[in-house]
Amino acid sequence: MFQEIIIVIVFGMEYILRMWAAGCRSRYQTWRGRLRFARRPFVIIDLVVIVASVVVLSLGSHGNVFAASALRGLRFLQILRMVRMDRRGGTWKLLGSVVWAHRQELLTTAYIGFLALIFASFSLYLIEKDENPEDFGNFAKALYWGVITLLTVGYGDATPDTWLGKLVAVGFSLLGISFFMLPAGILGSGFALKVQEQARQKHFARRRHPAAALIQVPSIEYNT
Repeated sequence: MFQEIIIVIVFGMEYILRMWAAGCRSRYQTWRGRLRFARRPFVIIDLVVIVASVVVLSLGSHGNVFAASALRGLRFLQILRMVRMDRRGGTWKLLGSVVWAHRQELLTTAYIGFLALIFASFSLYLIEKDENPEDFGNFAKALYWGVITLLTVGYGDATPDTWLGKLVAVGFSLLGISFFMLPAGILGSGFALKVQEQARQKHFARRRHPAAALIQVPSIEYNT
């Protein structure tokens, strides 16, 4: 209990200091600016977590256990604050640019993988529905088997019994897994190319400033 009180005090002081320091920016200087700052999503989350923590501490062990557990679960909202570590959003911009640059390849592989999933599930349904109705009694069960098989999850709770079903499952698994794994390779190569491009741009930027300074020296001496 003592540790929770310390944590709530620290979070509360940090919230007050952030509200006070928000006035460093011109748009947050007045009380309306402070209110605008308080309406930001992460600031609202922090306030909700602090209020929930205070309510949990006030209930203590004599209050409603379920309510205390529910309010204590709200503290997990603070995990979202880790998103703020990337303030400029460079990581998300990099991911978005890679996905957008390779959108055609990703859509093609997703389309073929989806077709393989549907064909595999329907084929196993037709083959196994009479021999193994418990696992393949309807198309929904067969589709569940297709998803966990082609995505390499492999729970093993649904397996074909007939030899024909096993052969078809092996064939579609080799085909489907190869297409479902392609997006990982596409994104990996896209990230590598994007990082190389950014490194090349930084290298050119570092060389541009000395070159510009060297070009400006004769003109400055000539003018003087």
